[in-house]
Order: sequence, then structure tokens, then C-alpha cells
Amino acid sequence: MSPKFWECCGALALTWLALSGTINIWYIAFLGVLQGIINAFDIPTRQAFLPETVSKENLGNAFALYSSLVSVTSMLGPAIAGLLIAAIGSGLCFLVDSISYIAVIIALLAIKLDPKKAVISRRKPLEELRTSFNYAIGFLPIRSILIGSSLVCCVWGFYLALGPIFAKEVLQGGPNTFGFLMTASSLGTLAGGIYLTRQGNVNELGKVLVLGIAFMGVSLIVFALSRVFWLSFLSLLAAGFGFILQIIAGRTLLQLLVSDENRGQITGLYVMASTGAVPIGNLIAGALASRIGAVNSIILGASFCILGSLFFMQQISTFHEQVMRNS
Repeated sequence: MSPKFWECCGALALTWLALSGTINIWYIAFLGVLQGIINAFDIPTRQAFLPETVSKENLGNAFALYSSLVSVTSMLGPAIAGLLIAAIGSGLCFLVDSISYIAVIIALLAIKLDPKKAVISRRKPLEELRTSFNYAIGFLPIRSILIGSSLVCCVWGFYLALGPIFAKEVLQGGPNTFGFLMTASSLGTLAGGIYLTRQGNVNELGKVLVLGIAFMGVSLIVFALSRVFWLSFLSLLAAGFGFILQIIAGRTLLQLLVSDENRGQITGLYVMASTGAVPIGNLIAGALASRIGAVNSIILGASFCILGSLFFMQQISTFHEQVMRNS
């Protein structure tokens, strides 16, 4: 059964708790854990499923379009939710969210694909995981993509954790200031997604990946050193642009490099490496900021991005060779 069905059930449970007045922090924490478990199945499956719906030459555009839609909804969603909460209350807002899943489930059921013979593995789950991990680590292009995504998402976690400090103490603003900064990074990811929808040459994705890492690193250093709002806004817009370039290029290259039988496992490792790196970055950023300050913490993380881009630049030719071989 689709993970979206269980997400819908979680939203309905939250609706009932809110409308009945029985909601508390423990119920919310429990539903949050369930949502995390669902995402652990949903996100890798969704990304591994995408190559089944589009041709390889259009895969980069598909990921770019997907990321653009995510950026748009991440900006519009909270704004719409705020209006709904003000108009009808939080309980009915959760109900509207629950109903919205119906359209998603219907769309998924409407997808028709050519049947394929399933590859059934006789290995145990832990053995399967170890085999996939060894394959990913032993294959240079995939290893580079996993490390690059982990690095970028970890450093992005620095910004997410320390952004409120910059808004309040560095820029002398308030909650609205941080909201504008978050909007800037979201606009940057949207612009990056739109840019990559026009990038039709998959052989250039290795360069895009390296460029994204370097661009994000330089932009975050400018953000850390800025003391005026407009420069901070523009630097975060540029950082979001570089961040999404690396993410989309990495996802696309990964799908082009792996075989069908390994796609699900390798995609799962990629999601674990990228999504899991953000909270790790939050933790590291907090520990560093208490010792060397928020500004120096961002500069240190961004410097690692720049150094990483110089290292990954050496792997571009290998990316091209493997993509051409798998095309």
C-alpha cells in the first residue's frame, strides 16, 4: 500500500486530536516518529521510481522540475496554512491537509507502467544492506556523489541551525527577518531547479555538481561576513541556487549510474546520506557555535564545501565515462 495512504491516516489522526481537544506533545511526537518511518520508505521509493516514468535523457529535467515544485510548495504551503488557521482554525486546517492526499493517491493509481520482472534477492536484509554499501563505496562515482551530498547537506544544516542567530544578533532583526532569509534560500532553490530544466546535456552534470558545491560554499562565506540585510538576502539566494544544483545533479547522475537491480538500495543510501546529514549538521553547528561563534562556524563549514569542490573536480572525467557507458 502506498506510503501516501499512511501519511493521509497520520494527518487524519492529527485532525481528530486537534478537533477533539485531546492533543498533547506526546501524541505529536509519536505521529512525528511515524511520519519519519513512512518517509524512510517513501522518499527512496519515490526517487527510485522516477526513472521508470521518464526516459534517461529526460531524467535530469524531471528531477529539476520535481525540485522546483518542492521549492514552490515549501514557500506557498506555510503561507496557505497560516491563512487557513486564521480563517477556520488548526483542526480544520489539518482536515484540509488530509483531504489533499486523496488527489495524490488517485494520481499514483492512474500511473500505468510496462510490467517488469521483479528481481528477487535471496540474501538476508542485513547482508543485502552490506552488499549495497560495499558496491557504493567501491564504485568511485557513486562514492563521490554520496560524500558530496553528505557534505553539502551537513553544511546546509549549519545555516538552518544558526540562521536565527544571524537574523537576531548579526542583522539586528526579528522573526520576520529570518522568514525573509528562509524565503531567499527557497527562491534560490527554485531558480536552480528552473535553470536545470533547461540543461539537456547529462554529460555536463558532473561539472554542475562541482559548481553547485563551490557556489554554495562561497555564497555562505559572504552570508557569514555580511552585516547588511540585502547582501545576506542575495547571498542566501545564491547559496540556495548552488545547493539545489548539487542535489539535482547528484540525484540524476546516481540514477544514470546504478543498475535497475541496485537502484532501490543505492537510492536508499543516498537519501540516508543526504537527509540524515542535515540534523548532524545542526548538531555540529550548535557545538561549534558555542566555542568559536556562529560566524566562524558558517565560514568553517563553507570552506569545507569549497575544498570538496576542488577534490570532486578531479572525478568529472570518470563521471562522464560511466554515464556514457550506462547510456
